Amino acid sequence: MFPISHEGKWFRFLMVFIFLGAAMETDIYLPTFPDILNDFNTNAVMVQRILSYNFIGICLGSLMYGPLSDHFGRRKILMFGFSVFLASSVGCIFAKTIEELLAFRLLQGFGSSACVIVGTAMIFDLFDEEQAAKLIADLNTLVVSLMALAPLIGGWISLNMGYKANFMFIAILVLISAIKCFLFLPESLNIHKRKKIHPKRVATDYKTVLASSVFWYNTLITSLILAAYMIYVSNMSLLYVEQLNVSPDVFPLYQMATLGIFVIVSLNNGRLIDKYGIEKLKTIGLGLIFLTTLILFFASDGMMNSPQFLTGTMCLFSAGAGLSIGIFFAKSMQVFPELTGIAASLVTAIRLFIVSAAIDLGSNVYNGTTQSVIHVMTGVVVVLAVLSLLNLNRQA
Repeated sequence: MFPISHEGKWFRFLMVFIFLGAAMETDIYLPTFPDILNDFNTNAVMVQRILSYNFIGICLGSLMYGPLSDHFGRRKILMFGFSVFLASSVGCIFAKTIEELLAFRLLQGFGSSACVIVGTAMIFDLFDEEQAAKLIADLNTLVVSLMALAPLIGGWISLNMGYKANFMFIAILVLISAIKCFLFLPESLNIHKRKKIHPKRVATDYKTVLASSVFWYNTLITSLILAAYMIYVSNMSLLYVEQLNVSPDVFPLYQMATLGIFVIVSLNNGRLIDKYGIEKLKTIGLGLIFLTTLILFFASDGMMNSPQFLTGTMCLFSAGAGLSIGIFFAKSMQVFPELTGIAASLVTAIRLFIVSAAIDLGSNVYNGTTQSVIHVMTGVVVVLAVLSLLNLNRQA
């Protein structure tokens, strides 16, 4: 195995394989929701739980993988996660009922969370604050680029080979990634920095991080931005295809548009940080998110039933998220540099617990109208605005 250079070129390359399957395993299934609904003879709430159960699995895994990787090292825990990820992906292929599919999706999330937690912790093992923030921005670009391509790939696979072929595609992708990391990924956590697993110490570490108002603010802002967006994403295929009469083979292009804007903005995030500074980017990003929500909330019924208007407006939201979400996430990770494993676990668990709850709420409120989606999104963004105002008052 090779050492990781100061510039992190090899590490950046291997990060692709760590995040590859985890980045695609959510959005690749979105175009197939109508097919899954019909094939399993179920309802919209159960179908949308394909997302929320996956996020619950990530939450559960996230709380474990941080402390475990702090003790055993990053590499061993990553390979364990890959094993669970691969086995559950195969299980999804052979699921006979919607309940079985949801169980395997939960396990998929549990396995894939190792990629997210360990990969993130490795970044903060090896890079200082500024370099880590830029690498996080690069990885956000990578992840969202893959997410943008995923529905196009998933839609094509579903139309030509059936929706279950998507599960097979993810299984093959995870297998390739696991082999690549097993052969070439070195350990990033020096043995002298590892911590023995003592329940009392782990509980103390969790308590230390959770006692920080700075950690909570940045984690909640990150979580709420993602939750608002995922309410839209989780309802998008059923809304666009079944209610707005968008063709299934065209639908992925709409989803790619919003994700593509995030990619474009994130690609330039490092340069924008250098030019304008972190605080200004956070302000602009949140401003765009609030503006988007106001436009959607006050739009006429005719405009809300236009997929072009809805997608174009959500592109503003994506731009705001692209400017700010990586910065808030990096800040939450940097509050306690000596507890990166614990911080990564908590950030991911809190974020995806909030997201899974928001998706479940959105699926229960969804009644086939765009307004039912936007109202739940608006509620989340209102909480986001209140937190931002409270933080401004605290700093004043």
